[in-house]
Amino acid sequence: MQKDMSNALINLPSLTSFVKSIVKEAVKEDKKDLTGKTWNINEFREYCCRGKGDNWVRTFIFDEFPEVDYKNGGFVVNPRKTSEGKTTIIFAKDACEWMQQHQHEIDWNAKITS
Repeated sequence: MQKDMSNALINLPSLTSFVKSIVKEAVKEDKKDLTGKTWNINEFREYCCRGKGDNWVRTFIFDEFPEVDYKNGGFVVNPRKTSEGKTTIIFAKDACEWMQQHQHEIDWNAKITS
């Protein structure tokens, strides 16, 4: 005797909740993946520099470590405004990897002098 599947009951609220939890987790994981993502200077400051000011970041990271400049194979396009461009673009994944590798070389207590 074959069972009639049309009589099977599905708990729709439970199924909906389950699907939502899976989608929520997938979106959360996607946000963590920095592959192909870019940041502006403010996002970089927030995520990688504990909110240091943009001038501090430009002086003590971008100027101090010329290898971070995209022209030198680094992660930041237009670290400072030039005739070539004014908008700073930071490749998030590369920036995080570089910051992790060089965090002990940065003088986090450096002060901007007027």
